[in-house]
Amino acid sequence: MTSDVTVVREIDPSAQIAPDVTIGAYCVVGPNVTIGPGTVLQRRVSVMGHTTIGSGNTFQEGCVIGEVPQDLKYRGGMTLLMIGHANHFARRVTIHIGTETGGYLTTIGNENIFLDGCHVAHDCYVDDRAHLGRNVLLAGHIRIQRGAVVEDLAGVHHFVTIGRHARVGPRTPVRRDVPPYTNFYSDDQELTPPSVRGFNEAGISNANLTCDEEKELRLALVELFEDEAALQTKIEQLVNLGAEGEVAELCKFCQRSLQGVFGRYRERFRGQVPPETLRHISAERLAEIRRSQS
Repeated sequence: MTSDVTVVREIDPSAQIAPDVTIGAYCVVGPNVTIGPGTVLQRRVSVMGHTTIGSGNTFQEGCVIGEVPQDLKYRGGMTLLMIGHANHFARRVTIHIGTETGGYLTTIGNENIFLDGCHVAHDCYVDDRAHLGRNVLLAGHIRIQRGAVVEDLAGVHHFVTIGRHARVGPRTPVRRDVPPYTNFYSDDQELTPPSVRGFNEAGISNANLTCDEEKELRLALVELFEDEAALQTKIEQLVNLGAEGEVAELCKFCQRSLQGVFGRYRERFRGQVPPETLRHISAERLAEIRRSQS
């Protein structure tokens, strides 16, 4: 007996989909979605909202992309999700659009990896080549900088920044900013809060620094984090000695975190449009979006 199986897909005719996009069985694509060349949606993937997806992305089974935020401040406005190129989203990854009070935008850059069950909430900004392990949960308004690694089952608090090429250990609760090029975890999470635990050697290697840049960076990391007491004074000393390049960026990151509420620099943007939004949306486009809300 031959089975007669009809593959069901729900694709809005007004969605803008490149000719070579692969869309599997039981997928749903909404009316305000744009999908670029070479992207693959495997089985049961839903892409909704005002969502723009670049080229060469893969979404494995059960992903839900561009849904409305789980945030009571969201008022149903035209907020956005922008996804770049060559990202890999494993099974059941969920990503939300932005909120009106958080900057109208969630962004994912290029060549990132999101493993099974990751959640990226509203108004988050993930740069390039980050790696999020299984069941990593990002609350709203988070920035994950280039090359950062967040290992399995870690949870990241609202408004936290995880620095360039940093590594967050598995099952780690992250409540404050994580400095670039560091390891951040706790040996005993029930008794000891997580903290900086040495260099992220893989991150330093992946940054492709020159020998002199790497040497200076390592010296600065030891100076700042071998003992975090008097961190402000140590930052000022490095700056006064003429810190440059990655060391200068490291000092700037740490200075901002110290000035932020609860060690979170991005708290200063609570209720405001953050600078990341203005890098992705022109002032004219932002004004148009705001007018559509009124």
